[in-house]
Amino acid sequence: LTFPTTAPSADKFLKTDSSGNLSFADAGGANTPYFMGKKADSNQVTTRNTLTVLTGFTSDEIDSDSAFDGETFTVPSGKAGKYVFSCQIKHLFNDIGGDGERFYARFRRTSSGVDTSWGLADFEKASGYNINRASSSLTQIIDLAVGDTVKCLAYNKDGNAGGNAKISSDSYFMGFKLIG
Repeated sequence: LTFPTTAPSADKFLKTDSSGNLSFADAGGANTPYFMGKKADSNQVTTRNTLTVLTGFTSDEIDSDSAFDGETFTVPSGKAGKYVFSCQIKHLFNDIGGDGERFYARFRRTSSGVDTSWGLADFEKASGYNINRASSSLTQIIDLAVGDTVKCLAYNKDGNAGGNAKISSDSYFMGFKLIG
């Protein structure tokens, strides 16, 4: 093996060609872009029996590439690949009673104008259960192209059609690109 004659800069590793010549190269990669946002202070009212796009993930927000606007993540130029998305959605039913509820969280990918739903964290309780609040947690790996978008959605169904649930400000939505 033939070692390089100069010292490397920080965060480099040795790589070899097929002839045994060594050189310094960039080590690994970054899991960027990445983002995370918690719902702002107010609770978002959802429309009963409707998959609702969640908005306002702007509290404690971090966004490495300015690719997240508090609602929609958009894959930046040169950043296509596999991404991990995660959310925890807290559904509040305390204003609509314990007559049976169904709730879930889902991701929506839009690619070339076509919407595709990803993942499902589904839960349903029959009547007679007094559910005041519950959580849906969802984590999914999604393959994305430049310009594709991902949003977090929630569905709430009130058993007697008596009201609309809310999404708590304790909810969050996050994602990051996998290395490779």
